[in-house]
Formats: sequence, structure tokens, C-alpha cells
Amino acid sequence: MKEYVINVEPLETRIALLEDKRLTELAVERQESRSVVGNIYKGRVDSVVQGIQAAFVDIGFEKNGFLYISDIATPDVEGDFVYENGTAKAHGNIRRSRQVGIEKILRKGQEIMVQVSKDTLGTKGVRLTNYVTLPGRYVVYMPTVNNIGISRKIEDEQERDRLKKILQSIRPKEGGLILRTAGEGKQKADFLADLRYVTKLWEKIKSKMNSVKAPCLLHEDLSPILRLVRDCFTTDIQRLTIDSETEYSRILSFLDGFAPNLRRRVRLYRGKKPLFDKMELEGEIEKALQRKVPLKSGGYLYIDQTEALIAIDVNSGRFTGTTHLEETAFRTNIEAAEEIARQVRLRDLGGIIVIDFIDMQLERNRKELIRKLSECLKKDRAQTTISEISELGMIEMTRKRVRHNLLKALSQPCPYCDGSGMVRSVTTVTFSVLRRLRSLFSETREKHVILQVHPDVARRLKTENKDLLDAVSRQFERNIEVESVSDFHIRDIRILNARTRSEIPIK
Repeated sequence: MKEYVINVEPLETRIALLEDKRLTELAVERQESRSVVGNIYKGRVDSVVQGIQAAFVDIGFEKNGFLYISDIATPDVEGDFVYENGTAKAHGNIRRSRQVGIEKILRKGQEIMVQVSKDTLGTKGVRLTNYVTLPGRYVVYMPTVNNIGISRKIEDEQERDRLKKILQSIRPKEGGLILRTAGEGKQKADFLADLRYVTKLWEKIKSKMNSVKAPCLLHEDLSPILRLVRDCFTTDIQRLTIDSETEYSRILSFLDGFAPNLRRRVRLYRGKKPLFDKMELEGEIEKALQRKVPLKSGGYLYIDQTEALIAIDVNSGRFTGTTHLEETAFRTNIEAAEEIARQVRLRDLGGIIVIDFIDMQLERNRKELIRKLSECLKKDRAQTTISEISELGMIEMTRKRVRHNLLKALSQPCPYCDGSGMVRSVTTVTFSVLRRLRSLFSETREKHVILQVHPDVARRLKTENKDLLDAVSRQFERNIEVESVSDFHIRDIRILNARTRSEIPIK
């Protein structure tokens, strides 16, 4: 059972995918940081960098967009394209009949039509492509290339041949086509209805391109909800529940033109209890932000995110099995593989992921683990690759994504620990305080000072480490008064002149 649950608030929209009533994907769209993937702009080339074969294009944003040479369409381009995450992607390497550098294709100040393929991530600007795509329900129109592509998820060779012949017969004189997964089993008439819509849209975009100055928005993609309905709401989704009457009406109107047979699967929630509370999703979202993930058997996962990669550690916890260590390791690893596949989708983890499974000796168990993980990851719409188990019992995998992962989307770096997850211990700060006092007293003649520190540090200096503070006081013949400040960071230290209560700078 697959279903979508959509919660609409004034400044935030949350879209959850449930599989067998378990949360497996969550997308959060906020008014302050709306996705621009799929939007088409008339941009101006700001600079061409020959060393990295890329250009920076001004599309009216604070930061220029990044356009790599492989994302520029030229008449001699050859290759297979697929439609992923709102834009076209080359399936394999793009080939050109002439190997030319980007400096031969683009020049500074040149105006160019581009489409956003990736939102801003971290300090990077948006990723751009010149392979413009205009998606319909079943067919994606690519006006800048002449290629024909079939969704890789359609595996039956006879069906692929049938669909390819249909696409060749209806392909416009200008541009290429990609058949989407939803087109499997459909007929020529279904594709023609799509094609009329997208080619008409392309004429409007071309007309605007010729009449406006760069940088300028030429076409804005659908809202997140209607984009979901267009791209993901297929016959294998049993239900879509939404709590906004306005968006409910928009969905039904949209389906009238694209898939009227799916109207009956859309449900408006009118209950007083918030929809995500009713579906028990709020607790699941909170768990998805935690480092530790419990397993049903008693084992658990630790998921740690760094700049370079994501590390997942599998632990057996209190689960001990019934016979011996190999069985315990195998059963825990199999359960962990299922949960890891769910967590990478739910958290939208991307890049390099290293999984440290519990070590197993039997080769058949190691092969079964790889098979299980691969099978579970087939449900993931993002592209993934998996390595074999290394001698250390680890599996390396990669996963593509286009938006911020869940932790970064719903969180911010802790101002207390600066994102490290660790703060200095009370003991470390106490010793640092004593060193600073010695340094200060060796350079000044202050006779009476007030030491302001975090309450935990103050407590330590007044109790178990009082003798160390007294020793400093006797050594320099100074009077030290300790004050605790409740809103201090654990590492904050301030020394005041007792008479004026002015701060004494600490070098």
C-alpha cells in the first residue's frame, strides 16, 4: 500500500510518502526557500572558466548559476537522456562529433536559455542545464536536442521497442522526446495529448525569450503539490490525502486534463486533529532527525553526517540471537539493510555513504546481504550504486540527490557547539580559567577581580577545585571572586575589575 499525505500550512507544505503505513519519504517546501528546479531563465554568461570547462551564468539570483560543458546542447550532441528529479540527465557520457572547449561554445556577455537542475546547496549557486525539458504526464519534450529516450524502469524489451516506434512517429521536427515510466502500456493518443500541451508551452517560452532582456524568468514550473501529482501520482499509489480544500480543488482540476481515472483516489481531510498527528507522522519525523535509529530486534544504527561522506554504523545492541555469533550478525545486518534503505530515502542522504555492517565470516551470508540491500534500494527514485563488502565488513554506496537532506532542511547548526556535536568539558574549561588568571596576573596589578563563568564551571571552582583557585590567589596575592552567569556558553570566561566592574581584556 502506497499513499501520499500532504499537510498545507500558510508558509510550509509537507509531502509524505507512506509505504505499508510507514513513512519512507518526506519533502518540505517553505515559502522562504522555494525550490526553483525546473524553472527556465534567460541568462547572461558572466564568465567562462576554461580550466574547469564551465561557465557562470547570471539568471538574476544573488549567486550566479553553474553551467558545465556537458550540460550545453549543441547540434552535434549524441547520447541517451532520461528524466530525473525535474530535468533531463544524460544516461552515460554525452558525445560530440567535435571535441571543442567551452570557450568555443560560450563567451562572456552571451545570452542563453538555461533550466535549473539543482537548487542551491551550501555555498554553491544553482546548477544549470541547457538541455531544456518540458514534462507532460507521459512524455517529456526536449526542444534543444533530437534524441529519443525511454524510462529505464520500463524493462520489457518488446514494450520498449513498441514505445520507441510510437515516439519516432510523433516526434516534432524540432526537439526530442523522453517517455516516462507512467507511459508504459499507453497508446499513441495518450502521448499526442501530452505533446500538444508541451509544444504549445515551448512556443510561448520561445516568444518570451525573444522579447525580454536577460536575466529574466521565462517559465516557472508547477507548484510542489501539482508537480508531485504530475510526476509521481500514478496507478500504483492507492490514495492521496490532503488537508487544504483549495489545493484539493486544484488537484482535481489538474487531474481532469491528465488522469481523470485517479480523481477518486484523492481525499480531502476535514478532521479537527492535525493530519500529520492523525497519521502519527510527527513522531516519525522527529526520529528522522536523531542520530540513533533503533531496530526491532534490539539492535540499532548510528547515522553521522560529515562534509565528505555519511557514515552508518550497525550495532547488534541487546540482540544476541539463539545459536551463535554468525547468526546474530546475519540477522541484524539483514534487518539493518531494510532500515538503511528506508532511512536514506527518508533523510534524503546523498553523496558517498559508508556502511559498517557487523562482520560475517560466511560468504553466502555476505552475498545475501548485498542482494537484500540492492533489492530494498530499488524502491528509491534516486540513482544509487553499491560496492561489494570490503575485507573490513563495510559497504560503500553513492546516492544522487538534488535538494537539501532532511536534517539540513529542518535544522540549523547548534550555536552552542558550532555544529561539532561536542563542547569542552567542565574540567577542560576549569583548567583554561586557571591558566588565564595566571597569565592576567603576571601582566597586570589588579588586586581584586570578579571571575564570571558558566554555572557548572563556577560550581567546580567553588567546590572540588577550590584549592587550585586558592593556590593562584596566594601565588599572586590577589583576591578572586567567582560569579556564575546562567546564559554563558560553557567556554565563556569574563574577568572584571571588582571596583568598576569593567571588563579586563584577556590576551
